[in-house]
Amino acid sequence: MNNTIKLLAIACVLLTPMLVAAAEHNHSHNHFNPALEQLGDDIIGLTVCYKNGHLSDENQEPAFMNLINHANVEGEELGMFYMDKLGPKAEQIMSDDEARRLWTEDYCADLTDTYLDSDKLAQRANEHQGHSHGHDHGHHHNHDHHGHGDLTPEVLEQDIERGRLLSIN
Repeated sequence: MNNTIKLLAIACVLLTPMLVAAAEHNHSHNHFNPALEQLGDDIIGLTVCYKNGHLSDENQEPAFMNLINHANVEGEELGMFYMDKLGPKAEQIMSDDEARRLWTEDYCADLTDTYLDSDKLAQRANEHQGHSHGHDHGHHHNHDHHGHGDLTPEVLEQDIERGRLLSIN
């Protein structure tokens, strides 16, 4: 009996620092870098494109590294943001075959191409800043909708209704 109590005491002493550290990291971060908030749809888009087989293993890492550099964050911050804000929605999309079909090969090719080319990413960011109207749906890719190069509010709303654009709160 004495040995059991000693073992429990030792286990408690050894495990307490790990439990405290885990508790410190097991909380919701309510304030993330605004750049990550703006890129939420693209982060989910790249994730779903990968799941759909439209983003290769060899392109996944450089695309996300460019995203990290573009957002001026650390990889850990992106990971925390994904886990806290995006993961449940991404998992929901990826587990629904019909929802995943919204991320087509062409759509993913355009999104991937943007994130593989730092110059295109910077150009897109500059264009977005010049066209901001005080609200943001997180839609920043230059993919072609219905043969038109411009994204109209109607097309954006349609994308939101179809579920490809997300409201990140």
